[in-house]
Amino acid sequence: MVGTILGVLFGLLLLFLVGQALWKPLRIILYMGLRLILGCVFLLLVNFSAGSLGLLGFSLGVNPASALTVGLLGLPGLLLLIALKAVAG
Repeated sequence: MVGTILGVLFGLLLLFLVGQALWKPLRIILYMGLRLILGCVFLLLVNFSAGSLGLLGFSLGVNPASALTVGLLGLPGLLLLIALKAVAG
């Protein structure tokens, strides 16, 4: 009886430790995924508004690298992509 109780407690402790070890990487992945989606939406909004208003003579590519750049850096990331597009042609 005591061995069973100790086994259950050990199993619960092991489950808790594994859960704690997996939570931090999962949280980072979820954060990056959210930023990727927000960056993609922001790039699409900029492309749509710039295209309909004729503000930019070009459009910015929407891919994971540019979406993460805008998602993580915000406005400076968007300005960086615009500057790179203007310099590279």
